[in-house]
Amino acid sequence: MSNIRVDRSISDSRVPCGMNSLLYYGNNWNHARDAFHDASPGYDAWNKPNGAYGVILSIWCDRTGDFVVRFKKGF
Repeated sequence: MSNIRVDRSISDSRVPCGMNSLLYYGNNWNHARDAFHDASPGYDAWNKPNGAYGVILSIWCDRTGDFVVRFKKGF
């Protein structure tokens, strides 16, 4: 299972449940960080302009059994 994901999201605290929003999904911190820094806020999950969307980087948390947002931008 991959433990890092970068998404376009309308929420700065909740990780999207779908796959359309993914910009990165894997275990490589450097690739995830690069995807996060390269992504511009203001686009929805289908890459259409939408100012309500930002970008989040989330890490899997074994304790909660879910992804937890660690970094966010554009909110």
